Amino acid sequence: MRTEHWYQRQIAREFERTAREHGYEGQIGDAFEDWQSTMRDQVEKRLGFSAIRAHGPPPRAATQRECVQLDGYERQLWHIRTEEDFFVPFYLLVPTDRSPPFPTVIAVHGHCADGKALTVGAVDDQRKEIASERRDIARQAVKRGYAAVAPDMRAFGALSGPATDSDGGRACTTLQKRSQLFGRTLAGDRCWDLLRLVDWIDTQSHLDSEAIAITGHSGGAAVALFGAALDDRIAAVVLNAYFCTFEDSIVAIDHCACNYVPGILRLGEMWDIAGAIAPRPLTIVTGDDDPIFPVRGTRHAFENVQSLYQNVGAAQACRLRVCSGGHRFYPKQVWPEIANSLQ
Repeated sequence: MRTEHWYQRQIAREFERTAREHGYEGQIGDAFEDWQSTMRDQVEKRLGFSAIRAHGPPPRAATQRECVQLDGYERQLWHIRTEEDFFVPFYLLVPTDRSPPFPTVIAVHGHCADGKALTVGAVDDQRKEIASERRDIARQAVKRGYAAVAPDMRAFGALSGPATDSDGGRACTTLQKRSQLFGRTLAGDRCWDLLRLVDWIDTQSHLDSEAIAITGHSGGAAVALFGAALDDRIAAVVLNAYFCTFEDSIVAIDHCACNYVPGILRLGEMWDIAGAIAPRPLTIVTGDDDPIFPVRGTRHAFENVQSLYQNVGAAQACRLRVCSGGHRFYPKQVWPEIANSLQ
């Protein structure tokens, strides 16, 4: 007979005795708005935003570094200062066969050494990440007439950072451990950068700040979830190959260290975080054979967030698309959802 390991028993006990202190409990009207405000404050706290804000107000400086003409669009490389001494490189893809202002998609890459370069397709198209996993998200967006903003997330691309052998060669693990010493998290740092990009989009007359959508794959969808929960300037959200329950995925299955936010389960489950997005359109896209975000957990989390949307009169704005396949990007489901949401 198989004996349950002590740590499995401990985790089970933690779930039994840990209340979702700010979980959604059926609030509507003004009470719902108060709950959302509290949820956002608590998410910022868990992510470590206060430690970043302690260094002063967010700067707004951004500089264009290069511009390349491609088939039907322009690819611009920019650097934006998100902290006093820190810059995030990002690509802006702009259609050349349409007139501004352009609806804008923020395309957030998942775990990959190339970062934003993969998202814009500036790598070999025969690589599996593009040929079969379809992760050139920003290029797909601009080909459909959107402007696309594709940043490097910290620990990837030009922001790969240090990695040690003891961390399995993962910069995420090194940066996460060090960030926590200062009251920060890597997930929070990435979300902070994302929201500074939203600030920048707001200042660009050729980008439609009333029609900002966000989509991300896997770890990029994690950043999209937290970022959209915190900022209602993001009008439409499509999460690909991430949304699940913390219990069924982040706890049950070993993930990269950047997926772990201290104290997040005391705040609520993943569907509670997503509830801060309501009533804005939210679509969950997943594969029925995703090995790291099990579809049963996705369905359970969706049922709960869908119930919240229904309670606040926005049932049609919350959708689930389960595809046949594994852990990859699903363009045939993602792009119609974004198009419908931005109409």
